[in-house]
Amino acid sequence: MNASALGVNQLTLAGRLTKPPRISKSPAGIPHLHLTIEHSSIQTEAGLNRQCYARIQVVASGEWTQAWSKILTVESAIKVTGFIQRHEDHNGLGKLVLHAQKIEQV
Repeated sequence: MNASALGVNQLTLAGRLTKPPRISKSPAGIPHLHLTIEHSSIQTEAGLNRQCYARIQVVASGEWTQAWSKILTVESAIKVTGFIQRHEDHNGLGKLVLHAQKIEQV
């Protein structure tokens, strides 16, 4: 079975903003909100506690993002739900980006 037949690609992550939100527009005029969130927690794995840390880029697209750009600041606590996608930078280095479909303050 190929990966596209699986169809499930959803991630929910809570964390704090580490950089100020940034807005850009696509050539088609679609607004994009760019965020960086950092997550830290203790998770249980194989019956043992494990310190978990993650920092991920978040992109939210569409008119609904405009309000969030005015509300969020560095250290804002949020929960983001969306899908992950591989992006390449200008040097060809790949990274996973969380494409937000829902943002909540926590």
